[in-house]
Amino acid sequence: MLDIYLEPNRAFNRLKERPVWLVPLVIVVVANMAFAFLAAQHVNWDEQREQAIERMRERNMSEEQIQQALEGMERFRANALMRYGLPLAGALITSLIGIFFITTIYHLSLPLLGTSPVFLRTLAVVTNAGLVAVPSTLVRALLVIIRRSADVHTSLLLAFPNMKKGFLAILLDRIDLFAIWQLLLAGLGLKVMYDIKGNKSFWLVFTVWGILTLIFALLGGQVR
Repeated sequence: MLDIYLEPNRAFNRLKERPVWLVPLVIVVVANMAFAFLAAQHVNWDEQREQAIERMRERNMSEEQIQQALEGMERFRANALMRYGLPLAGALITSLIGIFFITTIYHLSLPLLGTSPVFLRTLAVVTNAGLVAVPSTLVRALLVIIRRSADVHTSLLLAFPNMKKGFLAILLDRIDLFAIWQLLLAGLGLKVMYDIKGNKSFWLVFTVWGILTLIFALLGGQVR
């Protein structure tokens, strides 16, 4: 499995003969859940409280409503099951949804490149490219431990530490070192798996990423 990092072309040629997706899927999900658990231990609750108050006041909530919401936050913070269980469940659900969603998008788009995709083969490409989650988790976990903060990035958002929300923040955060690595692996994997000529598979992968990035940024920019 280390070939996906060291010799990805060889790894995907092997997957072409025997598509393996379950093991890498489990590894990706576990890596994301492990980071979620670690991050939950380093949440800056004072900052979260201030941001929550700001958002509620922007929505013209009364002081009584704000106080009730803050009491709810404190109960959440005091409940270990909620404090750690929800992030773990969230990481599990979002990982699975993300993997199967992007696999479906590629699967439906591949006929445009003149190939006849097989869903489980496409899933094998996506899950194996997703193994970038392992080094990504290790790096981000190290940053969390060093900074003692869950607010860590490996994206262009590093250059703008005070930018917390909005269109530009989401856009910059999507331009991530490990995300680009994963996209390159996915493009290569589709190319090898389906014998796609030229760079069409890379264009497909980065076009899908670009469209989703724009959608997320636009939606995020509307949230106050």
